[in-house]
Amino acid sequence: MSAQSSLTVSSTHPPLTFAGVLSGASSAAAPRRLPLREHQMVHGVPLPAKKAHRHLDDAVAVLQHGVVKGRGGANFPFAIKLESTAGARGNPLVVVNAAEGEPASAKDLGLLLLAPHLVLDGAITSARLLKCKEIVVWLHHGSPALASLEAAIGERRSDSDVTIRIAQAPDRFVSGQVTSVVQGLSGGTALPYSLRFQPSIKGVKGRPTLVSNAETYALVALTLQHREAAHGRLLTTVMNTDGQRHIVETVKGTPVSSVLSAAGVDATGAPLLVGGYAGSWITSDQIQHATADDFVLRDPAVRLGVALFAVADPQWCPVVVTAQIASWLAGQSAGQCGPCTFGLPAIADALSRLAKSRPATTDRANLDRWLPLVRGRGACAHPDGTAGLVASLLVAYGTHLNDHAAGKGCHRGAATAWPALRSAISGVRSR
Repeated sequence: MSAQSSLTVSSTHPPLTFAGVLSGASSAAAPRRLPLREHQMVHGVPLPAKKAHRHLDDAVAVLQHGVVKGRGGANFPFAIKLESTAGARGNPLVVVNAAEGEPASAKDLGLLLLAPHLVLDGAITSARLLKCKEIVVWLHHGSPALASLEAAIGERRSDSDVTIRIAQAPDRFVSGQVTSVVQGLSGGTALPYSLRFQPSIKGVKGRPTLVSNAETYALVALTLQHREAAHGRLLTTVMNTDGQRHIVETVKGTPVSSVLSAAGVDATGAPLLVGGYAGSWITSDQIQHATADDFVLRDPAVRLGVALFAVADPQWCPVVVTAQIASWLAGQSAGQCGPCTFGLPAIADALSRLAKSRPATTDRANLDRWLPLVRGRGACAHPDGTAGLVASLLVAYGTHLNDHAAGKGCHRGAATAWPALRSAISGVRSR
């Protein structure tokens, strides 16, 4: 099955991001890629190069009013990045980061497969506002979106004032980290590093670099073209227990239960992993209070992150699944600092022993002690995400974890997880 045909798309509201791809607020069993001519009929065309740079202040004001923030998980205001890059010295570069670090997320993949011109509109407009002549799209090597992206670039011969090229990243979890992108495009190894300067000041090969993910650039285009109609728009990925992924276009403030319903998923009694493998667990009784917003829940604090809702089978043991994820994340680190090199493997090993109900006497206490020590001390955010995931297990399923620590038999069914995670773990063990 092709990547395009295996992705399904729907919307909780009349669609805007996927207007033309979807005809209404309903599921599309076989969504289709929108060619340039049809895309322009729906969304118009970006500001021409001769006028765009004069409208930088206006564009910044519109993006600030629309509260356009990064949709890759960091949630940083795009207008600040744009202004910072515009004010820096040097020849600027625009980078579309489409290397989704979260392996279960499909938002950027779906955009590049179905609405690539919306992403390119945002990138081209940003480049013209900055008087920039070059755009680089960074995506994982062998991405299923490569052919669609190349076709879309080929359709835009009229945009001759901007050169668009593709750079393929190593297929690793940390390749989508902004510092990995900068280092990889600068000719180095695509691994995270500690920032001395923001990329907008000194990025790829020392140039001022505007880096945002594909969905962010699509939102930039929507906001500049459609104004208020684009406010609060976001994409989410819903992954069911079989590992099938469904992209749901929604609006901030929409109940998570409505997002799951639009994806055709019944989460009754099921644990929900929010924000990806480095996200947070919420229990089934919390879902009714959760909304698709910057914070899905505020007490306990659960952020939307990369806007992924992974539905677990009620029979899966959350301790076992979390141990599997933590072990995989520990193996995906750059291994460049203490929290990744020592902290994450220690946490993963302790959790793995707890999952088997054969822990060392100090394992449960060590989790409480180690998690705060790991957070905020790495060269990138990778340790923070892993520690946050384990911490959310302690909050949502602390009683069940304590049963494991006491060596009690787990009442859950056969231990399993999503197919993508099982495959990733198997791949790590086979190397």
